[in-house]
Amino acid sequence: MNVSLTKYRQQLMGIAAIGVLLVHSTQIIALPTFLSKIFSYGGIGVYIFVFLSAIGLYMSLSRRGGIYSKKEFYKRRFTRALLPYLLIAVTWYGVKYLIFDHNIGAFFYETSLLSFWLEHRGAWYIAMLVPVYLIFPWFYDWIENSCSQSNYTRRMKIIAVGVVSSIVTFTISILDSQLYNHLSQIFSSVIVYMVGYYCAGKVMAGKYNGCFISVICLAFYIVKAITPLKNYNFVNSISWSLLAIPIITVSAWLLSKIKLRFIDAVLGFFGKYSLEMYLWNIFLIQATRYFGVIGWLEKHGDTSGYVAYGLVVADGIILSIVYRKLSDAIVQKMNMKKAN
Repeated sequence: MNVSLTKYRQQLMGIAAIGVLLVHSTQIIALPTFLSKIFSYGGIGVYIFVFLSAIGLYMSLSRRGGIYSKKEFYKRRFTRALLPYLLIAVTWYGVKYLIFDHNIGAFFYETSLLSFWLEHRGAWYIAMLVPVYLIFPWFYDWIENSCSQSNYTRRMKIIAVGVVSSIVTFTISILDSQLYNHLSQIFSSVIVYMVGYYCAGKVMAGKYNGCFISVICLAFYIVKAITPLKNYNFVNSISWSLLAIPIITVSAWLLSKIKLRFIDAVLGFFGKYSLEMYLWNIFLIQATRYFGVIGWLEKHGDTSGYVAYGLVVADGIILSIVYRKLSDAIVQKMNMKKAN
C-alpha cells in the first residue's frame, strides 16, 4: 500500500494545525476530562510538522541533484519560516513589551527565542528549526554527497545518527531529568526528523509504504503503555512523538480513498496557513491572558471559556491570512530587488 505524502502534504499539515488548535484549547476551555484527554493527542500535530519538514528539506536539495548554494538554502528557509515568525513575534512582543511594559530587553529576549532555550517559553517549534536549518546542509552533504557509497551505507549513516541521538537523549534523561524535561520536545523532534529523513527517498520516488514503520510505532506505544517502560520519561516522549507517523500514513491513505473536495479544501486551507496559525494561536492565548479578556468574558457568562477560545481561533485565522500576504509581499519585493 503506497501512499502519496507529497500529493497530500498540505492537507496533512492542515491536520497537524487542527491538532495544535485542539490541544491548545485546553489552556482556556474547561473541557470534560475525557475530551481533554482526546484533545491532548493534538500535540502530536507538531511532530507531523517535523516529519513532513524532514522530507521537505531532503526533497528541496535532492531535486537539485545535490548541487545547491548554502546561501540560497538559508535564504529560502528564512523566507518560508523565520520571516513569518519575526513578523508575528515582533507584532505581539512589540505590543506587549514596547507599548505597554516599556521593556526593550524583554522584547529582544522573547523575540530572539532565548526565552525558550532558557525558560521554556514561546514557540518551541521555531526555536528547534533554527539549529536544524543551520545544520541540515552539512548533514545532507555527509549523508548524500558520495558517488561511490552504496544505498546500504547511506541507510546505515542515517540509522547510526538516529541511534546515537537516542542514546544521548536517554542518557540525559537519566542523568539530568530537569534538563531533559526542558528540552524533551527538541530531543523527540530529532528522532522524528531522522525517521522522516530515512523515509524521504521513497516518498520522493512515490514508493513510500508506511504500513511497516507505522505498525512498529504503534506497537512501541502500546508496549510502553502496558509495561514498566512507561516509567521512563524518554520512552514516553519518543513513543508519543512517533505516533505522528501512523497518523500521517493513515490520513494520507484515507484522503486518497475518500477524495472529497470539501475535506481537501478545508484541510488544505489550514495547511496553507499552518505556521501562521500555530504562531498566532500561541501569542493570542498569551494576549487574552495579558489583557484580562478571559476573566472579563467569564464575568459576562463565558464560564467554560468557549467564547474566549473561539475568538482566539477566529482572530488567529484572520491574522494568519493577513500576515501570510504581508510575508509574501516582502519576499516578492526581495526577489524583484535581486532581479534588478
